[in-house]
Amino acid sequence: MVRAIVLALALLTFGAAAQAKSLAITFDDLPATGPDIPGETRLDVATKIIAALKAARIPQVYGFVNGVSESADSTAVQVLPAWRAAGFPLGSHTWSHIDLNQSTEAAFEADVLHNEPLLAQRAAGVDWHWFRFPYLSLGKTPEAQSAARAFLHARSYRIAAVTMDFDDFAFDEPYARCLAKNDQAAIARLEQAYLDAASNAADYSRLLSLSATGREIPYVLLMHVGHIDARMLPRLLALYRAQGFTFVTLQAAEADAFYTADTDLGSPAATDNLATAMARKGLTVPPEKTDLGWLASLCL
Repeated sequence: MVRAIVLALALLTFGAAAQAKSLAITFDDLPATGPDIPGETRLDVATKIIAALKAARIPQVYGFVNGVSESADSTAVQVLPAWRAAGFPLGSHTWSHIDLNQSTEAAFEADVLHNEPLLAQRAAGVDWHWFRFPYLSLGKTPEAQSAARAFLHARSYRIAAVTMDFDDFAFDEPYARCLAKNDQAAIARLEQAYLDAASNAADYSRLLSLSATGREIPYVLLMHVGHIDARMLPRLLALYRAQGFTFVTLQAAEADAFYTADTDLGSPAATDNLATAMARKGLTVPPEKTDLGWLASLCL
């Protein structure tokens, strides 16, 4: 097991850089996530994110919607139309961000159904039948997971998997606190930590992919429509380009065989992420490098 991880690290450092690396960027919790920041509306956040994606020519970025959040502020109802006007598609994240691991299957299904009329209206003309599980909770038992898959399959959904994630949402609250205090040194520290976390997460996902599959899969990145994401996105996209990533659509990434169980919900449940893929091969999943615990006390 250790040998396999060491070999993957060697490939990552010396040989894998030559392999093609592709990344599909997706955003959760549209139209609003994280705390409010005075002077910047939810539409402002979305507009900045859209502008950064367009400037970097990122193709068809899916935004996963919690319909309940249209009441976040007076501009939140304008976010989904702005996303669509930019040419970006929408998918479902349930109505209220319900946690399948903490709810009944009936409540989960009702929450998914509640979100559909809004999506049918806001995403008219595009395929909005892509679904991301809130909290990435697939169900606590194999039976619950199978029931959720069967329900989503019957509604013609495919799953938007996550194979890269740097917990960008964890930076939202400390960013709001530091802005309120106008602590520029802390904000600069936060910005660098945000980029470091993204870089480390990219290396980590590549390590897991090489260990589990022996190759670079197309990665699917999870992000959120937070205030700090709006601020940092141009630098983040430049970072990924400097690391050698090209940007692809969610559909293109999940056309890879690694994601078959996510796109064909009529098939039995299988690997849902890279750590699970490693575990199923009997490989020890290495710890992640980034510790974000210190964010909780920043700018208190």
